[in-house]
Amino acid sequence: MPHPISQYITELNALYRAGNATEHSYLPALKILLEALMPRYTATNEPKRIACGAPDYIITDRNFAVGYVEAKDIPVNLSDSSLKEQFDRYRHSLDNLIITNYL
Repeated sequence: MPHPISQYITELNALYRAGNATEHSYLPALKILLEALMPRYTATNEPKRIACGAPDYIITDRNFAVGYVEAKDIPVNLSDSSLKEQFDRYRHSLDNLIITNYL
């Protein structure tokens, strides 16, 4: 059985090479990866809005929030100044945060 990260990269590559994927196209692959790497946790896409905004995922352990994930499209440079306000807002409000462009 292939390693979860290998499966994830294969899925991302297939979606990306199709040429019609958007930021949201990759979310199911990320959910599968997160839950494969952390089997006791649940990754919920598009959770309810919270005070600081709406991160793409909430990671929970028995309905207790343990982390958040904000994902941008693959070609997005995560250092882009246009993302600073959102990222700062999340960093100041959320204790355990992953910011990714899927790679």
